[in-house]
Order: sequence, then C-alpha cells, then structure tokens
Amino acid sequence: MKAKTNYFFVLLAFAICQPAQPQSSKRLSDVTLMHEMRATPSPLNNAVVSDKNVSFMWPLSNHKSYYMENSPAWKKPKENDTNYRIRFSKDPSFNDKLFSASSSWPFYNPDNELSPGTWYWQFGYVRGDTTEWSDILQFNVMENPEKFIPPSYKSLMEKLPREHPRVLVFESEWTDFIQKSREKEEREWYIQKANEIINTERVNLDEAINTSFMEGLENEVKKKAMITRESRRIVDREEQNIDVLTRAYLLTKKRAYLDDAMKRIEEMVSWKNSPHLVGDFNQATLLSVTSLAYDSFYQMLTEKQKKMLLHEIKENGSDLFSDFANRLENHIADNHNWQMNFRIFTMAAFAVYGEIPEAGLWTEYAYNLWLARFPGLNKDGAWHNGDSYFHTNIRTLVEVPYFYTKVTGYDFFRDPWYKGSAMYVIFQQPPFSKSGGNGSSHQNVTTPRGTRVAYADALARLTNNSFLSDYVEVISESEPDIMKQSFGSKPGDLSWFRVHCNTPLPKGDKLAGLPLSYVFPQTGLASFMSDWKDLNRNAMFTFRSSPYGSTSHALANQNAFNTFYGGKALFYSTGHHSSFIDAHSFFSHRSTRAHNTILINGMGQKIGTEGYGWIPRYYEGTKISYVTGDASNAYGEVISPIWKERAEKSGLSLSPENGWDKNHLLTYRRHIVKLGDAGLVFIYDELEADTLVHWNYLLHTIENPMTIVQKEHAIQIRATNEKGTSDAYLFSNDELEVEMTNKFFTPALNWLKANNEGYFEPYKNHWHFEATTPMRKIYRFATIINTHDRKEQGIVPERISDTEIRAGNWSITFNLSPRGKASFSIDNRTDDIKLIYDDITTIQENGITTILKDELPELEI
Repeated sequence: MKAKTNYFFVLLAFAICQPAQPQSSKRLSDVTLMHEMRATPSPLNNAVVSDKNVSFMWPLSNHKSYYMENSPAWKKPKENDTNYRIRFSKDPSFNDKLFSASSSWPFYNPDNELSPGTWYWQFGYVRGDTTEWSDILQFNVMENPEKFIPPSYKSLMEKLPREHPRVLVFESEWTDFIQKSREKEEREWYIQKANEIINTERVNLDEAINTSFMEGLENEVKKKAMITRESRRIVDREEQNIDVLTRAYLLTKKRAYLDDAMKRIEEMVSWKNSPHLVGDFNQATLLSVTSLAYDSFYQMLTEKQKKMLLHEIKENGSDLFSDFANRLENHIADNHNWQMNFRIFTMAAFAVYGEIPEAGLWTEYAYNLWLARFPGLNKDGAWHNGDSYFHTNIRTLVEVPYFYTKVTGYDFFRDPWYKGSAMYVIFQQPPFSKSGGNGSSHQNVTTPRGTRVAYADALARLTNNSFLSDYVEVISESEPDIMKQSFGSKPGDLSWFRVHCNTPLPKGDKLAGLPLSYVFPQTGLASFMSDWKDLNRNAMFTFRSSPYGSTSHALANQNAFNTFYGGKALFYSTGHHSSFIDAHSFFSHRSTRAHNTILINGMGQKIGTEGYGWIPRYYEGTKISYVTGDASNAYGEVISPIWKERAEKSGLSLSPENGWDKNHLLTYRRHIVKLGDAGLVFIYDELEADTLVHWNYLLHTIENPMTIVQKEHAIQIRATNEKGTSDAYLFSNDELEVEMTNKFFTPALNWLKANNEGYFEPYKNHWHFEATTPMRKIYRFATIINTHDRKEQGIVPERISDTEIRAGNWSITFNLSPRGKASFSIDNRTDDIKLIYDDITTIQENGITTILKDELPELEI
C-alpha cells in the first residue's frame, strides 16, 4: 500500500512579542558527547562530588586505537604491570599530605572517604623509569551525611569467608538456609526442574547443533551470527541444567544432583575444541559452571575433580581477565561482558580466592571496578541501550551488590543510582504496558516480563521502595506466576535471591502517588502519563534525545517520541532487530527513518556516539510538564570507525541512497509540552539548515494503518489500537506532500531467529507516514497530539485566529513563519498556568515562576 497526497494550508504566523532576552540556548560543537572508549578523566576538572566517594578514572594512553575492532594498533598494557600512577592532595603544589599510588589499571579507589573541600589530582602513564603526568585537575567534595561510602577492598577481603561454599550460600549459614528455604515456593521450582534434568540425556554439541541453517546465507558475517546463535541455544540450555542441579544440591544436599551436574560439566568441558563452540559467552559459561561447582560441591569432590575444575577456572578466568583489564573499565558499555560475563568472572574470582594465586588479582580488579563504574553508566538510573537489553543486565545489577552486602554488612543498594533505576523500571514500562520504544528489540517487550517484575520486587525489598511494591503487586494480581516466567533466565532469573531474601515488600505509597512526568536527563529519556490510578485509561508519551547516540543497541532516534493508550502502542517506532549486521535491522530499525522524528532531504542521523542528542532543559510539574530535545548535532555521514567497519564487512552501504549524506542541519530542537492530565501534548519543532532542504516529518504505527484527514489549517493523522486513539494535528506554513506506506525501506526477512522446532516466524510489516515540505532553509512544525479512549472523540484543536489555536482549556500561540524567532506561548486561565518559550522558557504554575535555560547534563567517559 502506498499513497501520496498534497495538502495545502497556510497559517499566518509571526513571532510572539516578548521582551528581548539574553541568549540562553547552548549550541554544541562537540563531535560526540560520549566515547566508545573513555576520552576524559573522572572527576572532570572543577567537578563537584556530593553523592558518593570519589573514584578516579582516566583514559588509556592509546584509547583511540580501539576504534577499529581487532585493530593491530590496539595493544593493551599488561594486566599485572605497574602501568599508571596517581597522586592527589588538598595542596595544589602536592607538598602537603600527598596521597600517591601505582595501579595496573586506569582507575583507583581511595581506601578512605575524601574530606569535604577542594582536591587536586593527577594521573600518569608509566614509561619505564619515568612517568608522564597529566595536567593538574581539581574537584570539590561536598558534605553529605547520606553519601555512599562502600568499604575498601582490604575491608571486604578481611570479611570474606574462607570455607566453602561461600558464593551461592555461606557455609556457616547453610543448614539454616535449607531450613528457611522450605517456606519458599522457588525451592520447589529448583527441585522439580532438577528431577526432570537427571532423567534427561546429556547432549553432544557436535551432534545436536543444526548447521543446515547456514546454507544460503550470503556472507561470512551472517554465517558466524547463525552458528553463534545455534551454539548458544545448546550451550545455554546445558548451562541452565547444571545451574539448576547445583542449586538443588545446595537446597537439599542430595548427592544425585551433584553427580549429574559433574557429569554434565565434564561433557561441556569436552566441547572446548569443537568448531561449533562459537561466541563470546561460551568461555564465561564454562567459567560459571566450573567455579560454582567447585565452591558448592567442594566438600564432596574428589581431588581429581577439584584439580579438573581448578584447571578450567584458571584457564578461562585468566583469559577473561586478560580481555577485561585495561579495556573493559574504559569501554562505554561492553555489552556481553557488562551484561553477564563480568558478573560470572566476579563470582568465580571469589569462589577460588585462596585456591589459586591469580584469584587475588581477580578479586581486587572485580571489586574495585564495580566501585568505579557500576552499577549504571550514569547517575539518573536509566538504561541507554533500551528496555529489551536492560533485562540482560538484571542478575548483575542485583546479585553482585547483594553478595558484597552479605560479605561486608554494608548496604550496597544505598548507591543513589538505584533510586533512579526504580523510576526507570516504572516510567519506561508501567504495568501491562508495552515498553517505551527505545533500543534494539523493543518490539518484543510487549508487557513487563517476569525478569523486570522480579527486579522490581528485589529493589522494593532492598531499597524499601513502596512504589515498586505496588508495581509488583498490581501485576501479580493479574499474573500470579509472572516471576516464575523468568525461572531459568540466564541474565534475569532472581529466584535464588528470593530464596535468600526474607525482607517483606514494604507498604506505603502506591503508584497513584507518583508524578505524571519523569525525565532522565543524562540518558536522555522522558515519560509522561495521564492516569496511574486506572492503567487501562492511561495515555503514555515517551521521548528520547540521548548523549549516547546510536551506538551499541541504542537507535538513531534522537528527538523521537512514542504514544500509548491502555498499555498498547499507537504512534510507535518500527522495524525488527535480528543482528547488528542485518540490512533490515540497520536500514529500517536502527536508522532514523524508522522513528517518529524528522529527516532532512530523506537523510537521517549518524550511527555511533556521534549521532547524539541531548535534553537542554525540562520541567516536571503537576498540570504542565516540559522537555526540550536537541538533535542539532545528530545528522550527517557515518564517521564512527567501528560502525563503518561493521557495515563494510556485512556489505551494507552507508550511502545517500540508504540515508546518510553530508550534513546540512544547523538546528533541530523539539519542544514537548504535556498539557494537564488528559493525554494532551503540544510539540514545537524549530529547524534550520545551511541551504534549502526538504524537511520530512515522520510518524509510524505497528498495529493498524493510520488514517489521514485534511482539516482546516492542519492534517489529522490518527493511530489506533484495540483500546485507544492518538490524534495528531500537524500544523505547518506550506503545502506538504504526504505519503503513507506499509512497506519497509528494506524488507524484513527473519533469517536468524528460529524457534526450537526450526521455524523462522515471518516479520510483520508496519505503517509509515511522511509529510515533506517544499525546499526551505528554516522551518517550524507544530503538532497537537491527543491520546484518548477509542470510544471517545477526544479534544479537537480549534483555530481561533491566524496565530492561535485552542485545545480544551489551553490557548496556544506559535510562530510557524521562517521570519522572526522560533517561539510559542501556552496559557490556561482556568488553572492559572502559563508557559512562554522565547529562547528562555518561562513557566508559571501554582503561583511559582520557573525560568529554564540550557544546562548540559553531567556526563563522563
């Protein structure tokens, strides 16, 4: 289906008259705000540290060499050499009370809390007998009695139990643990599954793998992706079997579980030389099953079994450590290692500490890296890779700090990041709702998964957060077995945590007590709600403009929004993710054309950290909320070496024909204003190029086709689902060429993801709306979106004059003309609310005036 129509309407608009104000908008010239590998020290010069103890971090001396995968120029310092030095003092000349240390890795955590005041520091690269020192940097430490000050590595190791088991359960608590576990339903899950497993034949990898799926794939990159997926399907299933048997043994001390687990481990170890053992998770899998077996079965193992297990732990742990050190700590977010491999390495290190000498360095690295970089990538608690891949990190986010808490007695969940994480869980995916629509594979996150609910349950107990309690209880009332759905999930099963944790869910504020708006300024996300009390009638609006750009699993959707009603998508991001190197995934899912944002001459945003946006200002009010996204730096040719290399290897052309060309964009600011609590949103786009261009306004749906209706001075685009409707009223100053199609730019072919029966389910097509302007250097769009129950008409904007429209109690005046400044004002006399945008944003609500100017969020790496 494809149709084109020309719609013509003119709105005589002029700049809103306001007193002249000083320039308050920041125009960034940075090529990127974030880096694939750390390019800036932390704390940054003149930084203010108030919420946690200082961790010092700095770039690798050759960090730019990383930007080509497997580059021969990428030579890391050895993980056990003295590679760096650091010194810090309150004396800028470093003559009085100087603290100094050497390090093998580019980070350092002081053993003690730094006192309030101004501190000076330097890092240095060791070159033989000399040290190349950085410039002197300074930062300010603020007084804060709630500051997160975890214990030092030395304190941790003094409290680590020396006997086995010590990871999944402490030997000193084992008997009591078994007794208390009888009260938990999760115990029966483990035992029932373990009984099934011991009656299941062990598999041979070479016999079980299906290599026929690779036939017909056109390049080696796709063939490797396929064999990796098939390998993981078998390896992960057997890993789950061993893991369940191990935990069933700890719950019962029944020898049958131990014996079957050891036989399966021996079989898995024999796969090491198989050509079908492919993928960077497999070595960590071997480390996981062998280290947990060594620790859990220690008292019953023969010397021969211990020797075999220690050999595998030493070999695989050493390889992982060699890969991690002087790389992982400075990577923006090394997906698989961040998700699972680092957690596995951490637990393995503590499992064999004192048994092999290497574990001393491993534990020191693992613990100090957690303090320096984890749990999240920034302070706001959101996940830059989106909701689907957030779930792959859940066990790491809970199990590692829970282990440290149990060993030390210090509450690692006091880390302020977890407060923001709680809000991310709720605001990016309310109960029974599809996810916010960001990151690879978000299409698959149709309602909160068992892993997400289990994470909310764990954080509720660990941080005494009653909002999360209500989130869990609301979902569990309709889906009593929701958390059992995650049982056995490699990255997200928290069943073992619940066997351990006896802290009840807290009582207190319900979801209805939450604000209707929440912004995550560092990650670059915002969410607006209309109704926490009746989720079936909740109109949700999500928005992204992110400093992380579109690297990793993040998408090229700066300044894009999504709308929902009753938890179902309306205007929504489109396309399907199969892999980084799939043509459809690249051109019709990652690419900007797949999202509810704007193209310039059909060209989209850069792939990589260089294609970034950011949130310069925002306001979270009661009857009005506001967020601005700036994607002025996002567009142009792809310049990321990593993504150019990936495309080249996969035969993907990053050409103008596919959506990337020389940049002509100067300004793209999208202002979002939430009006009241009725699902009403106003959007104002200010656009400028360095030459005449076509501006392409995009909307998409995934459930039903859109309907397009010519209104006086506006185009109405309607999206529907089974419960609700989003009506978008698009105002412009010219005739627009309108097109809608249900065909992807690149067809969606499922060549990779088969189910257990070998069936490749076809991908569905989606619907795509595009409104294109005549050639203009400066352009402004205004949009009113009303999301409402499908049975109701909703609020229909009414034209009052050439420059004013009214939507319910809201009067909106805006300048759509290229002449004059970009500006708009909003007035609700009933509730005495005003918002004026004229470079500065002024908001009046509840008798209080708030003035907003651009503020760059605190970022580092």
